[in-house]
Amino acid sequence: MLTITPAWFDSLTDSVYALGAAAREAQRAARATELEHAAYSPDRIRLLDAAVHVDGRASGSVPFRPHDAAVFTIGDTLSKTAQVLRELYVNTALAYGYGTAWAILRVLEGQQPPAVQLGRTADGHYMLPADLCPVPPAMPALQRWNDYARFEQARLRLVECDSAGCHADFLACQGDLSDHEAAELHTALDVAAGEADAAYAYGVLAESALHFALLGPKARHARTRA
Repeated sequence: MLTITPAWFDSLTDSVYALGAAAREAQRAARATELEHAAYSPDRIRLLDAAVHVDGRASGSVPFRPHDAAVFTIGDTLSKTAQVLRELYVNTALAYGYGTAWAILRVLEGQQPPAVQLGRTADGHYMLPADLCPVPPAMPALQRWNDYARFEQARLRLVECDSAGCHADFLACQGDLSDHEAAELHTALDVAAGEADAAYAYGVLAESALHFALLGPKARHARTRA
């Protein structure tokens, strides 16, 4: 059977789409688990005082309350799961945004990468391209693209989140903070917490930007096949 190898630009766009699909799945799972965790807050649930006797416990010991135990176990499990999924969302969103930016820049340089190239640690975390850190550069070569302004705004949002994270780290290392500095720290942390959503939004626009950047290579490929 004849195997047809896809053109490099087709496999590249498939590679980017796969990164986006991973980020979307992580986003959905993280948000759903956060909602479930919030719903199991003891402050929101009326715990029942009824107790049961547990074999092996000494007489007069603290009574075992099954409703308390279930709610706190569920809450603890959801808390841990929410943290794991939040970290997954952050990492996959960054991989999507930065990986797609890497692909665009390679195409603009005249290269023909068949897939996005990213590092990956032994514990499964993507390593972002060092030449794109802390934030991918502006891409004025795409200015003829209709959504270029939105794309640049999304990039600047990434810059804002990264800068806020660095500022929060700086303040956190200062020891005793004044009330003003403490408020500044909380504000910076709130902004930095939007990094995953910012990276995902950037990735969505970057994926469209990649299709625009590939118009020329696709046209040249079609002419050579004619």
